[in-house]
Amino acid sequence: MAKYNLSVKQYQGVLEYFNKFSNNDVMGPDELRAALIKFGVQPTWNELHGMIDAISVNSCGITLQALVDLVAMYSPLRDVEQEHMEAFRIYDPAGVGRINLKDMNMVTSKLGLSQADIDKLMASINVDKQGYIGYEEFCQLMLKKL
Repeated sequence: MAKYNLSVKQYQGVLEYFNKFSNNDVMGPDELRAALIKFGVQPTWNELHGMIDAISVNSCGITLQALVDLVAMYSPLRDVEQEHMEAFRIYDPAGVGRINLKDMNMVTSKLGLSQADIDKLMASINVDKQGYIGYEEFCQLMLKKL
């Protein structure tokens, strides 16, 4: 689950805007574009429709939750550090502070990477070759473009 640094005031602003401009709990492309511009994002119409298609099952618009997710993606409101900590805890349920490479290999293979790509990626982050990665190495992995 994504974590955001939205203040109460910012969230209220998004909620008020959504409530004012949505119709049947869906915000259309024109209203969405205006909302994004308000947050400093100037999408083209093609980008806008791509966003809607990517985050909504309804090609006519988006829901409130989708708007919050979208606004947070395009601003410094996302709490990446918190997201990394939560993801690390998933792969380190015992809380020992490390993840073995076998488990990381399984996860990254589900992302559609080839074994050669996985080996190269793991070699680049597991420089000490201890058979596991710690939190800092995990964060490096999370920041790499896959």
